[in-house]
Amino acid sequence: MNDKPLSRFETLKLASENWIHTDLTSILIIIFFILAVIIIFVGGLLMQKFLKTKHIHNYFFKYAEDKGLTEKEAKILWDYSKRMGRDPLLVIEFKSPFEKVVDLYIHTHPNPDEKLVQDMRKKLGFNVIYNFIPLTLSKDIEMFQNGKMITGKKAYDVALYDKDEKHMYWLIIGLKSRSEIDENRPVKITFLRKGDAIYNLESPITEVLQEDNKIVVKLPHTFEMSRTQRREFPRIETDIPAMIGDIITVDGKEEIVWHIGRILDISVGGVKFCIPKDGSKEIKTGIGQNVLLKFELENNSYDLKASIENKDERKTAICLGLKFTDIKEKEKEKIFEYIQKEQKKLAQLARSQKQ
Repeated sequence: MNDKPLSRFETLKLASENWIHTDLTSILIIIFFILAVIIIFVGGLLMQKFLKTKHIHNYFFKYAEDKGLTEKEAKILWDYSKRMGRDPLLVIEFKSPFEKVVDLYIHTHPNPDEKLVQDMRKKLGFNVIYNFIPLTLSKDIEMFQNGKMITGKKAYDVALYDKDEKHMYWLIIGLKSRSEIDENRPVKITFLRKGDAIYNLESPITEVLQEDNKIVVKLPHTFEMSRTQRREFPRIETDIPAMIGDIITVDGKEEIVWHIGRILDISVGGVKFCIPKDGSKEIKTGIGQNVLLKFELENNSYDLKASIENKDERKTAICLGLKFTDIKEKEKEKIFEYIQKEQKKLAQLARSQKQ
């Protein structure tokens, strides 16, 4: 045995080698520990995401079944919603995302089933559009809607003759020869939707068809429609007892003659007030003149000034379009709240009818 003592240099070298060996081992242990923590953490997140997706998937298909959709219909909405990056649950609940998803299906599937799409639309209650709900795409235009078709410097009376999931077919009223229509020129369709607004859309002509003496223009559907509301305020149909005060002058003095009638629609800006003809003979006011209006709405009494904007004489009644000329903000708010409540009731009724 060599008992020769180590030099200081050899002792330091031996200690350094031992320290390096020990330190590398510790570092490797720490690294492996950190990697294990990261793997567990990431794996946990992925598992959580997987379980959440699976839960949403199962919930969606169960909810779709409750809505009356078949498994095939639900799968189409699920798959194409994911392709568009849409929430499938919103697609079932709201018409606008639904229409965009089924439009993608119609235009990209090698063999789309239009009847299936129409069945889904009916089951979900998206086939009926009430006039207080704005149109979002040309598929929503009602059959036989009248309008104008403008091409170049010419304008034609048209009516929606037919439609499918890809195209709409506008009948040109009174036109006998298709030679007048330039198939290479895009056209503009403008129409007034009753109780809503004026709509405009532009589209290229896909084809000009002639059926006997009928000329029909085939146009692709579009989501691009401009809407111009004719009224400043939203309006709701109603039936409210009311009285109109006809301001007349007798012997140099103003007197008010009251007539009983009913308010048939109302907005924050005014009302349509109708009086039975047998009780309207003495009305002497005309367009542009001022009147008084009294009515009650949800236990609130209103005594307002108004001007006559238009007059519509019918067989059984005379209807006056009245515009409020002196109404307080609190009264406006109350009327607006009433209109919102009535619109929600109509929407809820529409939903209950589709279930």
